Amino acid sequence: MDRQGTAEALQRLADEATAREPSLGTVLARLADAVREGRTTEAAAYTGAVDPRGLAELLAGKHSRLWAVLEVIRNVLVFAPIAVTWFGLSIAATAYAQLLAARPDLISRPFLLLWQEGFEGRVVLNFSTLAITDASLIGVLIVLSLALHIRSEIRDAQVRTRALLKESEIRALLGHVSSLGALDFGTGDAESILADMAAEERRIYERAAEREGQLFDLEGVVEKLRDAAVRLERAADSLARR
Repeated sequence: MDRQGTAEALQRLADEATAREPSLGTVLARLADAVREGRTTEAAAYTGAVDPRGLAELLAGKHSRLWAVLEVIRNVLVFAPIAVTWFGLSIAATAYAQLLAARPDLISRPFLLLWQEGFEGRVVLNFSTLAITDASLIGVLIVLSLALHIRSEIRDAQVRTRALLKESEIRALLGHVSSLGALDFGTGDAESILADMAAEERRIYERAAEREGQLFDLEGVVEKLRDAAVRLERAADSLARR
């Protein structure tokens, strides 16, 4: 694949990425322009900014609006049974207080029985209606969660396969971009790089030689200190014998 073909492949990838993530599409489009115009330094910078795995996962995953809406509904309905239950208890408690204020003789009757009877017409949402409503909401939650889970299990395997294939394509394309940049070094650039490498090697050698000389001097000092210690030890022995 030549430079023009590589740039066109990058542009197609940029168009595909723009629909999902405009910022990534912009980076890939600029990379395509840099490759097309031979700006190797800029192309290398943009190549380093692209994450092949993340880009592949973004492009491989297809989002369904219907399933996204169903997932939002499932997440919202999680709190619905709790909200409905507490709403029913609230109006039941209010109606119970009003009923006892009007008829104190009913205080001996169970609260749930009075609620089931509607507190003599004071509430429409009696106990059994509330229970059926909660059970229905929980049933809908179970069905939605099961459907989303099954779809996720099936879809994830397909997405992983597509993502791996897409990642290999992206890595191959970016590798080709890097190889184009490497081939674009001219003779002067190569000689300059080699000269810099040779100069750096000389500096490293000089520093190593300097360190070696310092170590040699240190060894001489240590040897002198050792001789002085021996002489001091002998002098101490002679003094002790006297």
